[in-house]
Formats: sequence, C-alpha cells, structure tokens
Amino acid sequence: MKTYIKLLSLVLTLGIVAFTVKNKEEETLTKIKEKSIEQNQTGITFPKDVKAIIDAKCMNCHKPDARNEKAKKKLQWEKVPKMNLKEQKSFLGDLSEVLEDGEMPPEKMVTRKPEMALNLEENRVLITWVELELERLKGN
Repeated sequence: MKTYIKLLSLVLTLGIVAFTVKNKEEETLTKIKEKSIEQNQTGITFPKDVKAIIDAKCMNCHKPDARNEKAKKKLQWEKVPKMNLKEQKSFLGDLSEVLEDGEMPPEKMVTRKPEMALNLEENRVLITWVELELERLKGN
C-alpha cells in the first residue's frame, strides 16, 4: 500500500511539473507571436527574448570582432537588419533549417562550452520567431 501511495504521489508530482513547464513554454510563445504581430515595419524585428538568446548563444562567434573567422564570414548578426528584404527572407529560411537540424551551435563548440547549447525552450522560441517573421515578411 505504501508503495502504491509513493508511486501515485510521484506520478502526480511529475504531472504537475510537466503541466507547469508546458504552460511556461506556451506563455513565452504567445508573447513572441504578439510582439511579432504588433510590428508593422518592414524587415526583421528582434523581440527582447529572441535578442537575449541571440546575444547569449550566437554573438560570441557571429560578430565583427569574433575570433572564429569562418563563423564571422558566414554570418554577422549586426548586419542582418541592414540586409534587403530578399536577403532577410533567405537568411530566415536558412536559419530555420539550421535550428531544426540542430546544427547551431556546432557540436565542437558545445563540447568545449556546454553552456552555449540551446535548450529546448530557446530552440523553440527561435524557431517560432523565424516562422512568424517569415510569415510577416511575406506581405512585404
């Protein structure tokens, strides 16, 4: 009987934790959608939560003064807002593939610095943002 109660208690606790995490993710995604929709400008927009992820996980390698020449040549986040609309749409399409395939940050970087890996929520936030920006930019 005690084992049954412990098991039931564990199942209920796990259910509550899963529900809480799911609600937090949905809340974050809703905020991204609302921020993206309220932007009426042409070109890519960066909501605060998206910018925070990019600053923390991407900018070390993809900025003008980065040490990694290959990453610096491939992409500099500071240049993205200056791209024309066609380039931005192409960039977002490429970024979508990279995120969905889990190619960034590269495995070599994550091995050296595990804290640089995108967690599931960060990855989902970025993918949702990319999808919404692509949809928004289609009208431009």
